Amino acid sequence: MNAHSGWVRYHEFLGDRAFQKIQVPDELALAQANPARWLSSAGRQNILVGKEHLQAASKLGLFVNSEALPKLAWFEYLLGDTERSVQLLGQAAAHQKGEGKALSLYYRGAILNRLGRYDEAQASLDEALAERDDMILAREEKGESLWQLGHKDEAIAAWTDAVQRNPRLALVNNELAGAKRSLGKLVEASSHERQADQFTPDNPLYHWMIGRRLQDLGMTDLAEKHFQRAAQLDPGGEMPAER
Repeated sequence: MNAHSGWVRYHEFLGDRAFQKIQVPDELALAQANPARWLSSAGRQNILVGKEHLQAASKLGLFVNSEALPKLAWFEYLLGDTERSVQLLGQAAAHQKGEGKALSLYYRGAILNRLGRYDEAQASLDEALAERDDMILAREEKGESLWQLGHKDEAIAAWTDAVQRNPRLALVNNELAGAKRSLGKLVEASSHERQADQFTPDNPLYHWMIGRRLQDLGMTDLAEKHFQRAAQLDPGGEMPAER
């Protein structure tokens, strides 16, 4: 039994070490359904190695490995297997509690949003918030689900709640600016846009991420502003050719 446990821990350790080496920011990875474009050849190889170790830890364990499954799910997502990632996150959440469960459900909801499965995303995000009411990013993603489902007032309420809890959220303030503009509330829209600009890092990839998220919500004017700023700041051609 001790030898078996040690073997599982060995694979968990190597899988976790690979997980810690991931250099793709979550915000960039979650900007679109397939984040594979952001992986270098070395980064991809690191993830493949980590995936093997975490799969081994999960298969060899006598019980469901709720520590390894969320990391394995993120590996799958980065490698482009979104369906497998969603499945693993749901499986992990079923065996977790508290913050760990809320995080698994949040990432599951965010990925489902990228896949256009907004009803499922909202349900997952609601579960995350039921577990941890203070998870602000889940409120942002829930706002996206609601907006895409046509529940605009509820989406605005979710985003407003998020920025009241943290006024520095650049993406959410941009989303509120786009929402208010679409409703003809231009003064409120300008206020949120100024607040967003105040807290937006002057980083080309960050501007590209915001542009991509706004574009998916149909907020094209604001999206174009950020795509243009990304192009101005891009020093070495890191920006994708397509949006």
